[in-house]
Amino acid sequence: MRYIPTIGRRVEYVEHKLNRPKYYPCPKCRKKGKRKEVIERSVKDIGPLYRPSFIKAKVGVYQARCDCCKFYQAAIPGVPQGGHYTFAVREAVANSVIRDRMPYRLVIEKMLEDHCLDLSLGYVHSCFLWAHEQIDMEAHWQFVLSNFSGVLCIDEVHDSGRTILFATDPLNDFTVSFKVVEKNDQTNMDAFLQSLKDRGIEVIVAITDGSPLYKNCLQSWWQDCQHQLCIFHVFKEVNKLVLDGVRAIKNQIKRQGNKGRKRRPGRPTKKAQQQRQDKKEMTKKEQAAFIWEHQYLIVKKGANLTDQDKQDLTLLLEIAPQLKLLRLFNHQFYRLFEKGISKQTARLRRTLMVNNLEYQANPVLAKALKKLKKEAFEKMITFLEWDNVDCTNNHVERNNRCFRMMQKTRYKRRKIHTIEKAIELRLFNTMVKHFLYQHADYIHPIHIPHNDNIDHKLAA
Repeated sequence: MRYIPTIGRRVEYVEHKLNRPKYYPCPKCRKKGKRKEVIERSVKDIGPLYRPSFIKAKVGVYQARCDCCKFYQAAIPGVPQGGHYTFAVREAVANSVIRDRMPYRLVIEKMLEDHCLDLSLGYVHSCFLWAHEQIDMEAHWQFVLSNFSGVLCIDEVHDSGRTILFATDPLNDFTVSFKVVEKNDQTNMDAFLQSLKDRGIEVIVAITDGSPLYKNCLQSWWQDCQHQLCIFHVFKEVNKLVLDGVRAIKNQIKRQGNKGRKRRPGRPTKKAQQQRQDKKEMTKKEQAAFIWEHQYLIVKKGANLTDQDKQDLTLLLEIAPQLKLLRLFNHQFYRLFEKGISKQTARLRRTLMVNNLEYQANPVLAKALKKLKKEAFEKMITFLEWDNVDCTNNHVERNNRCFRMMQKTRYKRRKIHTIEKAIELRLFNTMVKHFLYQHADYIHPIHIPHNDNIDHKLAA
């Protein structure tokens, strides 16, 4: 027996029950049999903390009048037929695994310390499977179909050599569907989208990253579907190129500081330090270090700059005036996707940037301009037509992070059917707690205009 920490005296908590009628139906065919004897059973239960709890019941044993079996026992209320633990134990274990995301080993330790129950690893997994049998995924699909907004975020997450495709609704905040596949290719993506179409999902706007899997297949399933590319990934790629240009300027300044005869070792005199402070000058090495520490200011949005950031940015541009071009480019790039402007304004701003000769002459910015090709840019500004459509697929990305967190606590669960059961349990549990499910009488889901209203929306 393993060590069980105790608080005070460990006194058993016992609940007595009785179920011994003269006739009792067979648990399979419900044909009544006659009682032959009465036995006493002891079943482990959950009671007060740190105390072993039992249900001691006197139940009848009956002779069957059918071909299902020869003898059977009367059921104990709150105990599965023939079980050694009550349903309360099963529910506590299932909640620890599903709701609290605890690993199996920690669940075993928790039940041992809190309720003096020495459970096996197999029993914990059987509670997980039992919990999955209690849910109805058709109810989840009915919830999805009745509350889907028309906007779909699609992304994939990789786990143990497999790929899990996710689709979410960012406006009403729930997961629409998922699919576990062995390989992330066009065939599996088409099958996933076909399954959504067969279920009755009508997509008006689809938000994805820049993967080629979505390039031509979305309009195949939903003819009038508009494609929104996640601009977060575009920002990330463009900012990386701009910061590469900042680092190149920093390295050029640093190399200039090493020219000439090397300074003799030793600290500068107090007089030299005072002269440098009076002049408020920085050495080339200090200038390069300052640029390296504050390079993020070149790509930071102007609205997010603090007073200290503005002072540092001014000094940064005084040290290296070449950075002004990079800062201007980044500022104009953010303004392409400014909320509240029209698509025509965004196109005009893009044309001015692409035709800027200074940008074209800079090798770093020339690479960044290639991200703004006309066909791709049209997909980046789809969100400007709508009042509440996101310009990123951050919603499904958050869903992916929840999945990764769930999988980190289950290193043994790597088969397809266990991954599917775990995700379905999480989806059902999330649905039950969703505000649209709990307050369906007076809270209505968000719906963007259907296809027949799109032309009216664009004209407005």
